[in-house]
Amino acid sequence: MKRLRSIWPSSIKNRLFVSILLFVLVPSTFLQLRNISQMETMMKTNISQQNAAQLDSLKNGIESLRIGVLGGLLQLERDPELRAMLTDPGAFPEEDLPLQIGARLLTLKQRLMNALVPVHITLADKDGHVYTTTEEGAPKRDVSNADFAAQPEYAKLAESGQSYLWETHESRDVLQDLFPQSELYSLFGRLETVNGGTFGYLRISIDIRTWVQSITNGFQVKQTYYLFDGNRQPILLPQGDRTTALLRGMPALFANDPFHYATDGSNQFIYNGIYLPNLNWTLIARFPLEALSGNIRAMQHQVIVSFSATVIAFIAITYAIVASVVSPLRTLQRRMKELVDKELDVSIPEKRFKGELLVLAKAFNGMIDDIRGLISRLRAEERQKEAFHFQMLMSQMNPHFLLNTLNTIKWNARNHGDKGTFEICQNLGRLLESSLNSEVDLVHLKEEIELVKAYAYIQSFRYDHSFRTEYEIGEELEYALVPKLSLQPLVENALHHGLVHMKDNGVIRIAAMRQGDRLRLEIADNGQGIGGQGLGGEKPRAGRKRKGIGISNLRDRLDLLFKGQADLSLKPLEQGTIVVLEMPLMMASPYGKGESANVENSSR
Repeated sequence: MKRLRSIWPSSIKNRLFVSILLFVLVPSTFLQLRNISQMETMMKTNISQQNAAQLDSLKNGIESLRIGVLGGLLQLERDPELRAMLTDPGAFPEEDLPLQIGARLLTLKQRLMNALVPVHITLADKDGHVYTTTEEGAPKRDVSNADFAAQPEYAKLAESGQSYLWETHESRDVLQDLFPQSELYSLFGRLETVNGGTFGYLRISIDIRTWVQSITNGFQVKQTYYLFDGNRQPILLPQGDRTTALLRGMPALFANDPFHYATDGSNQFIYNGIYLPNLNWTLIARFPLEALSGNIRAMQHQVIVSFSATVIAFIAITYAIVASVVSPLRTLQRRMKELVDKELDVSIPEKRFKGELLVLAKAFNGMIDDIRGLISRLRAEERQKEAFHFQMLMSQMNPHFLLNTLNTIKWNARNHGDKGTFEICQNLGRLLESSLNSEVDLVHLKEEIELVKAYAYIQSFRYDHSFRTEYEIGEELEYALVPKLSLQPLVENALHHGLVHMKDNGVIRIAAMRQGDRLRLEIADNGQGIGGQGLGGEKPRAGRKRKGIGISNLRDRLDLLFKGQADLSLKPLEQGTIVVLEMPLMMASPYGKGESANVENSSR
């Protein structure tokens, strides 16, 4: 597996290309090779079927010829006049006897030659007269009866006790001039009387080669024919042919089944064999494969060349298609590498793509636009946060020094029995200590209320206790998280802009309530409203002219902490003004109570 991974292409284009070749081209190649093999097998089968029909026709012809020759033997044997001529030739005129015998032999020969077979008939009587079909029955030459009857085939007849015998032999006696170098198939028979006595000797010889050629000339498929006996010895071979040993080495051709075929090692010829059970012969036909529809190898070569050209075209087209698909991915890869160097100032031209690639290009460009917008917002928030932090640092006015000085004043007032100054310094110290903890953005509502109480206590001395502060905070909301120093500027706004002109009966009401998953804080006063009218309708006096930054800073802090999920609004009342502060409700149990905390990250 590791070795396969090492040779597998790494780039997506090459992997896709190799995958297509493996799953498409390789099966197609095997399928094409299989089709070529099937085509070759089909052609061989078709040829073999045609050869089988021809061989069967040739077999039937041989069987019919044998029957015809045997019929001629019986015809001559049952002819009483012929029997009389052969047993008592002196009873007939000497000049008429050869003509009459020759006429009968010639009639038989003509009947047999209607089967397109070269036939020679030799007839001899017991007195040594030999009659042939060469010159209308006249003796070809003087052959003694002893010489003719002494042939080995007649000896076999005598030993076997049969009346006729089929044999293959070479040309001899009068046949040497008629059929030189021919394979003869002859019927040797004795003409017998009813009592079993012999009155003549008959030989009907057939030129097998000439007969096979005359029969096969009418066949559509031209072949070379072989004839073997039961011992696989050749009876009929083409002149100059040297394939006897090869054919004898193909046992499938000599089986006793009706039909067989085989091919040689060079795959140039196909051989069909048919068994002749009555003769115990095997007839074999050799057919050159290139004779039908051209050379099979040439056809295979042409198919392979055509398929190779198709494969090359397929590879080229596939490579072009894969390259066109992978090219946008490479473009996307280059653009992604350029993101940092060009500071996100990159994009993919959408006009060059279509379909899913166009969707991919649009998604990439949209992602870049979103990243740019996000970075821009983060930079703006960072600048805003830095400005707010700088403003807080400026507003602290070195609180450590002020806190140390305040502690000195506090203990000095206590030592002199000035309780009021002592309590003012103590509450002011709480405010200063809270401002020192600049790392905390969210505090418990309970802690924020304590800071508001300290601030209100200090301001009550300033305004001669002309107002009071009321709190409506449920215990279940004491540990709700609120921005640090978020209520103090609202209380300060109520004092300076609402109650500053009232001499008594001023009220500031601070309430907290839960509305679903949100926290609602209300800071209401009964002083001068937004329109500038007081309790009795008198016009207010001009206050101090300075730019208020408490509420604006609070709005900026809410945006930074809650990302637009908090809201600060001022609404007029029938008497006075109410400031509503809404934010997501977040509860945090104090440490040490064993309760699980569920607090949002303060650095969000």
